[in-house]
Amino acid sequence: MIVVLNLFDIIPDKEQMYAQYLRQVQPILDRHRARVLVYGRTRMIFKGKTPQEYCGIIEYPSLRNLRQFSCDPEFETIRPLRDDSTTNYVLTAIEEFPTMEDAAEFLENGDRRE
Repeated sequence: MIVVLNLFDIIPDKEQMYAQYLRQVQPILDRHRARVLVYGRTRMIFKGKTPQEYCGIIEYPSLRNLRQFSCDPEFETIRPLRDDSTTNYVLTAIEEFPTMEDAAEFLENGDRRE
């Protein structure tokens, strides 16, 4: 599983453009078996400097699904709606560790396999 963290601000007076993007992107996400886990507004920052007002967390079955989504011609057509209506965009793809112990072992040993 791959999870994509999206942090961003919407440019003032571009809210309608971004709303149009949201309505058009959902069927494309569905086609690539992506699932919106969380989509909303930041309400509190506990630590760090991530001032972005909006956050989306999207799950993909695999990195392949994410790549296929990113290269989908229909997505490429609507991408300017997103890019031209947002700023301070951070987009990070995360591959999960099965357990915290697996994460600890990775940190201690790197990517060496036993």
